[in-house]
Amino acid sequence: MSWTPPVHVLLSPITADNQAQIEQIQLKPLFYAAQKEALARAGDDEDDQFFELAKLATGLSVKELDQLKRPDYVSIAQYVHEMSTRPASYFLEQDEQGAPSADPDQVHLLQPLTAAGRSMTALTLEMPVLRATKAMKKLKTAKERAEFITAHCTGLMLPDLDLLTVPDWTQLQVRIDDFLNKPADFFRSATSK
Repeated sequence: MSWTPPVHVLLSPITADNQAQIEQIQLKPLFYAAQKEALARAGDDEDDQFFELAKLATGLSVKELDQLKRPDYVSIAQYVHEMSTRPASYFLEQDEQGAPSADPDQVHLLQPLTAAGRSMTALTLEMPVLRATKAMKKLKTAKERAEFITAHCTGLMLPDLDLLTVPDWTQLQVRIDDFLNKPADFFRSATSK
């Protein structure tokens, strides 16, 4: 069973574009590709970035979002911030789905991912080989390097990464950072309990 985003009950209802009354908002997960596009549209202004991500997280139009009372917007912005910065394990633990796997290389996904014709609820990470890290370092941007090594460690194709939720992406980056920067003893001590 996948994680279910929360419902935000509005302090002050708003009027939808179709004139219906909106009293609550079913929040949505942020996906990696959509977040990249929204942030590119917003530019460098942090308020504009949060507004673009709030549109994604709520499904509301600009006109609908503009009606929100500030406390409702702050609650949505807090959700967007958590979606943008927290790993999937944070949300899965809150959802009472049980403790995440004891194996840090078995990453449980917030939302199922369909890739190569099959649906996956978890990804198994593999440590990168030196050849892959050498190829990674030749790429121009940090984003290209992160996507390349993530695809290598997960066995996913680059376009499949776009289908990950942002917390899934964040969870993967934490472990891949270990792979890239920790010595062998770090992994021995973690597995020899």
